[in-house]
Amino acid sequence: MKLTKKLIVLALFISVSALSACAKQEKSPINGNNHTVQTHEKKGVKKHESEKLPVTIYSDSDYNIEGHQVGFKRIITKVEMKDFDESSEIEFYDRYGKAIRNQGFDLQQDYKLLVINMKHETNEEARSSPLEAFMLNDGSGLVVGDNELASQNVFLTYQQDFLATDFKVGKTIDKTGDIMMAIPKENAEDSNLQLRIKQQIDDEKKYIYIDLN
Repeated sequence: MKLTKKLIVLALFISVSALSACAKQEKSPINGNNHTVQTHEKKGVKKHESEKLPVTIYSDSDYNIEGHQVGFKRIITKVEMKDFDESSEIEFYDRYGKAIRNQGFDLQQDYKLLVINMKHETNEEARSSPLEAFMLNDGSGLVVGDNELASQNVFLTYQQDFLATDFKVGKTIDKTGDIMMAIPKENAEDSNLQLRIKQQIDDEKKYIYIDLN
C-alpha cells in the first residue's frame, strides 16, 4: 500500500512539472507593463497566399511634389531574417530610442532581426526627392495563419505601432531604405510566419502577405 501511494505522488509530481514546463512564459516589460508571449498550436495553420517581391504597398497618384501632382509609390524590395550582432543591436536601439533601450532586452540571445528593404518611386523627376518615411501602413503586422503575434506580445505591438507612424520612424529624402523589427526566436523560426501588409493603392485597401521563412 505504501509503495502504491509513493507511485501516485511521484506521478502527480511529474505531471505538475510537465505542465509547468509547458507554461513557461517570456515577459516583455514596456513602460512597466508585463505582457506574456504565448506559443500557438502549429496544427491546422492555414498559411495565406504570399506575394512575390518586389511588391507595392502604398501608391498615391495625386502625390504633391513642388506644387504639382505626380505618382508616388512605396515598394518592398526584399525581406531578410538574420541574427542580431553588436552593430545591428546598436542601430536598432538608435532607431527605437530610450523607451526600448531601457527595457533590458537581450536581442542577440532571444530575438532575430527582420530587415525590410524598401524604395520610393515617382513617375516624374522633381528638383528634389519627396520627404517620406520608410514605414508600414497602419494595420500591418506579423501573423501565423490568422494568429496575430502582436496580440500576444507587447514588444511586437510597440514596434508595429512605431513603424506605422511617420514622425516616429522619421522622414527622409532617400529613395531607398529599410525598417527593422526584433522578433522572438520561437516565432521567427516558425515556417508559417508571414508579414501581413495593409496595401493601399490610391483609395483601395486590402491585406497582402509576404513569407518570411
